[in-house]
Amino acid sequence: MEQFLYTAVDKDGNEKRGQVEALTLNDAVAKIRQMDFFPVDVSALRDKKGSNFLAVLFANLLSMRLGTGKVKPQDLVIFTRQLSVLLDAGLPLVRGLHTLRKQSRFETMSAKINDIIGLIESGKPFSDALANYPESFSKVYVNIVKAGESGGALDQVLRRLADYLERNLKLAQRIQSALIYPALVMVISVGILGFIIVFVIPRFMQLFQDTGIALPLLTRMLLGLSNFFLTHWYLVIIGIIFIGVSYKMLLRNYTFRCANDRLKLRIPVVGQLNQKIIAARFARTLSTLLGGGVPILRALELTKEVSGNEIIAMAVASVHDNVREGGFISRVLEKTDVFPPLMINMIAIGEESGALDKMLSKVADTYEEEVEITTNTLTTLLEPLLVIIMGIVVGIIVLSMFFPLIALIQTLTN
Repeated sequence: MEQFLYTAVDKDGNEKRGQVEALTLNDAVAKIRQMDFFPVDVSALRDKKGSNFLAVLFANLLSMRLGTGKVKPQDLVIFTRQLSVLLDAGLPLVRGLHTLRKQSRFETMSAKINDIIGLIESGKPFSDALANYPESFSKVYVNIVKAGESGGALDQVLRRLADYLERNLKLAQRIQSALIYPALVMVISVGILGFIIVFVIPRFMQLFQDTGIALPLLTRMLLGLSNFFLTHWYLVIIGIIFIGVSYKMLLRNYTFRCANDRLKLRIPVVGQLNQKIIAARFARTLSTLLGGGVPILRALELTKEVSGNEIIAMAVASVHDNVREGGFISRVLEKTDVFPPLMINMIAIGEESGALDKMLSKVADTYEEEVEITTNTLTTLLEPLLVIIMGIVVGIIVLSMFFPLIALIQTLTN
């Protein structure tokens, strides 16, 4: 038996919190319903501890957007999931939103819900109210909600939407968590090298200058590098800022952006990983839109907008034009040469069987698993590689200082 913490509402919409003992999560939900409560959030007590706390913490910190007023992905998942549960329990939309506003721990989310309630009460549909906040509710989100309103199945659509958001969030967190250790190694390595160049090497430089011994080329190059950083450190900072700003400005140019995105797909190993990430995102988004009742042409337009890669966006645009003329998605994707063959074959099966949304969901599951496996493999290989590179650099520095010291000792003993 396990302990489960729950947040629920009673028939009057009042929030209730507590703890129940059950074998599984489903049993816990059943017990809460037997108490005439509508469960909003139920989780195992052991899950609160988490064995990978630091990785999740760092991933969450990396995903934060400070000062933008944007609802964080984690909060959006919780909001969507809980609203789905409340609507499924029979609560009216506005009453459910009032309940979520009261229990929201985050000021940004609470303020957004309050504004949305005001817009709905003034006569606007829920989807139109959400569309007023594009920084928090994407076009995909709004269109799926609109389809749910039209079909009278808003609770089911919200549940599907919550699954979509949660899977995207978990995929991003897995990638970020896998990159944390290599990033820390890189930062520490650069810090150590900076300390050696700025504080250690100058001491040897003064010693060598006082003795007047001839220095090897490697030592002279290292001393020159150290002297440059000491005397022109501001140029290094300006150079880094200039490169960053120039890159961002170049990304505004469509031609450069296309070339940059094409390069991302062709870089050995990393390009394959990027291709799998994009394939998973494409399949998951299109599956969710089609399953939510969004027409296929509109679904393809939205999928194009969230592709995050100009080359993929052009491929999806060609798919859109072909489907509008009665063509098949799989045949156009095969011609674009940017999607994996397995994905194209699975989509073709989905089109032939009339279950495209379900097959796309399987495609997304497949490539999300491959992304996790590939990311973990790359991380495992990258960690020792970084250590080796760091060892080589430190070894070069040590040798460049060691050879002059030998020459100095020989001069002093002669």
